[in-house]
Amino acid sequence: MNVDALPYTLLLILAQMTIGSLWLTLVADLRGGVTRGFVMTMAFCVAVAAFLTYWTATGLSLTGDVDGYRIDEGWFGPAKNALIVVIAGSAMYTFGAFMGWDPAGRIAAIVASIAGVVAVVAFAGMFAPPTWGYPAILVALLAGTLAMGAVTVAMVWGHWYLTEGALPAWPLRELALITIAVLLFQTLVVAVNLALPVRETPTPASPIDASLFANPAFYLRVGVGLIFPLILAVLAFSTTRIRAMQSATGLFYIAMGAVFAGEVLSKGLMFVTGKPI
Repeated sequence: MNVDALPYTLLLILAQMTIGSLWLTLVADLRGGVTRGFVMTMAFCVAVAAFLTYWTATGLSLTGDVDGYRIDEGWFGPAKNALIVVIAGSAMYTFGAFMGWDPAGRIAAIVASIAGVVAVVAFAGMFAPPTWGYPAILVALLAGTLAMGAVTVAMVWGHWYLTEGALPAWPLRELALITIAVLLFQTLVVAVNLALPVRETPTPASPIDASLFANPAFYLRVGVGLIFPLILAVLAFSTTRIRAMQSATGLFYIAMGAVFAGEVLSKGLMFVTGKPI
């Protein structure tokens, strides 16, 4: 990975984790079955993570390219503004859950979730120039955001079963199914973006001589970031069917680390090749 790309990689990873966790928390909350304490905890964590994302964004000095990877600076302002709304909405969601004002908190979460969509759309526009087209990175970022959110929310929710054994099993089962579906979708996105040629090949100061398929990072991205967590999610779904919630939580722990590692590798490869995989 290019050293200059590290801050931008951190920005995208934080944004995806924050927004994805907000989306999946809201879905779980609206579906029911999860406790108010869980919703309050997740909303608070999202608010903190959103602040860290915005802080990271304000520390960047844009120069028009990231070590040879051209970016569109015009999208950066809207992305930061959307993150401010995510911070405020998540904080209000936390307060609403704490006070028992569920309808007000959920409205704030919906507004913040819409702002999260705007942020992802803006980040996609910002990093789209070298790719084969705007849809390439937009769909890739959306898939990654959902994957990171699904494994994070599932892992945290699994801890509630360790203290309250009477909780229903179906919320974690649904989160496992969502994770499986998202990872399958992400695999399809990676295949499409691999097949289509880029508009511009990045020109880093220290280019890698090996092709993408000769780069070990590519196989780690696919094996560790897609196939491995998909297998773990299937196993987690199976364990929820027999109410082995502690085992399912452990599986999601590992899946979360694998998905996060895969996303980091994905961004590193994108800045080198122009392919959002």
